Amino acid sequence: MDWVALLEDHRIPYVTRGSNTKKGEVSVKCPYCGEDDPSEHLGINLTSENWGCHRNAEHRGRSPNRLIAALLGCSNQQAKLIAAQYSRADPDTLEQALAALTGTSEPPKAVKGQPHPVMPTDFRHIKPKGLTMGFWYYLQARGFDDVADLCFHYDLKCALTGNWKGRIIIPFYQKGELIGWTGRAITDPVHAPRYLSSSNAVKQCVFNEDTLFDGGRLLFIVEGPFDALKLDYYGEPSGARATCVFGTSMSIDQLATLSRLRRRFKKVVILFDSDAVEPAFYASDWLHASNVVIGQLPNGLKDPGELSPDEVEQLVDVYRS
Repeated sequence: MDWVALLEDHRIPYVTRGSNTKKGEVSVKCPYCGEDDPSEHLGINLTSENWGCHRNAEHRGRSPNRLIAALLGCSNQQAKLIAAQYSRADPDTLEQALAALTGTSEPPKAVKGQPHPVMPTDFRHIKPKGLTMGFWYYLQARGFDDVADLCFHYDLKCALTGNWKGRIIIPFYQKGELIGWTGRAITDPVHAPRYLSSSNAVKQCVFNEDTLFDGGRLLFIVEGPFDALKLDYYGEPSGARATCVFGTSMSIDQLATLSRLRRRFKKVVILFDSDAVEPAFYASDWLHASNVVIGQLPNGLKDPGELSPDEVEQLVDVYRS
């Protein structure tokens, strides 16, 4: 595993040279010796991953999970997840670890290998006149002042007929390929959900995924697509990006993706709705890292989608510092 990346990401001081550091090792303060000896006298072999304290022979081991738990003060389960994040083994290692930790007995259905969906030809571009005018005004009512640019930027469409009738269509992509879409009803339906997704693939990726791996200063993780649209559209000029996980629970695939993404941003803010405090802490635990924090909405707001453009800018200023 990549010990150096782990130590740097979690701001754990280490040395690569010194009397206690052999060739091919890094040394850190021994978490088992306590504060009595502040020197870096626990060596980690970067090849074999064996580790051992030069002061106490009992402080030795071969399990990276045990040492990670001691260094970070986290549970053994969290340590397993963190170790998988930094594994140099097969990429499936992280997914397998997540599956074991979340109690999923079967691996998730992979998006790759499945035929890519094709967006129905009757999905329309959203325009301020004609039959799609209601969708345009709905987006304006949600606080977007340049609807044309918003729709172009995120490839938003709408449906006038069929199963998707009355919904704004929000597509999501993975490695440039259309994976699926979710439709948000512009009126509150009586016998149907506000959001309707094309397949379970919506929980196998995170929104805006392809544009986020360039990294940046600040990443917001929110619940719904409109929360992400508001924060990403108005936050991007100030160096903030946003994604959503389509709810408060996260799938194995989403956790794996977010674990990789958070290493590309200086700070990650989990900003779930005001009534989802417990799921936010749960997400923070699984993404256990020094650059992940739980955010708070301004007083009186239920979700990030209610923020005005000015409030988005103010929120970015708060968490960017």
